[in-house]
Amino acid sequence: MYERILVPLDGSELAECSLPYARRIAKRFNSEVILMIVCQPTGYPELPLKAYLQKKAEELHIAGIRISQKLAHGDAATKILDFAGKNDVKLIIMSTHGSSKASHWPLGSCTSKVLQKIHVPTLLIRPSGEKTAPFEAEIRRILVGLDGSHFSEAILPYAEGLADDTGTEVILLRVVEPVKLPFTAGYVEHEKYEREITAKAEEEAKKYLQKKREALASKGINASIALLKGHPSSTILQYAKENKVSLIAITTHGFSGISKWAYGSVASNIIEGSTKPILLLRPQL
Repeated sequence: MYERILVPLDGSELAECSLPYARRIAKRFNSEVILMIVCQPTGYPELPLKAYLQKKAEELHIAGIRISQKLAHGDAATKILDFAGKNDVKLIIMSTHGSSKASHWPLGSCTSKVLQKIHVPTLLIRPSGEKTAPFEAEIRRILVGLDGSHFSEAILPYAEGLADDTGTEVILLRVVEPVKLPFTAGYVEHEKYEREITAKAEEEAKKYLQKKREALASKGINASIALLKGHPSSTILQYAKENKVSLIAITTHGFSGISKWAYGSVASNIIEGSTKPILLLRPQL
């Protein structure tokens, strides 16, 4: 599934927070890891970046990982998208932010540009600020955000892949937003009707989650469900924080009768607000 992994770097320690996850996933799938740096005319000199890239490649090679390198020139996002599209990349792992001091590459901006167009699963890692990063990341609990649509379900195979045979728990989470109907003067059972509609939505959502959990369990995956009420993005973030989630997996788009998830709203809020890694997929619409 993740046979070829692209890891964009920029020479900074911030961007290197992706490497422990690259080690973990590459060992699991015997993946080839491609380390990529994009040089810009006004950026850091090419020679030091070449030496840096070689050093990081050697560190991964010593860890038993198949490794290759790519040094490109031009706009970072454009080059990442072009390389991923032409080289059968199965996963991109990148930091949400890099350092302009190293290569004048504003990785936050670059990441945003990549996410707008990429259809390859992308694992976003937010730098923790810790001086000593783990050599290899642990992925023990994966939180999968679903809304009942086929679009949101597109992330499931990729979350399954990370959990398969490793004992990792996959938590299927669906958030039901309480229904608020326009107020009608003289209709005394207004609130009661709202509660009934919300309760019905919860019942349907629970059945949906149970069906998806059973499908995962039949494949030997340790799966559980969580059904909550509230606003999707804030509820997902709070649940991830309180339940020691290792990784959040979502798509950029989804739709159900109760809620609509779109990049720029729910997905964007999760990206901005999460300290957890996010496995993100832009589904074919």
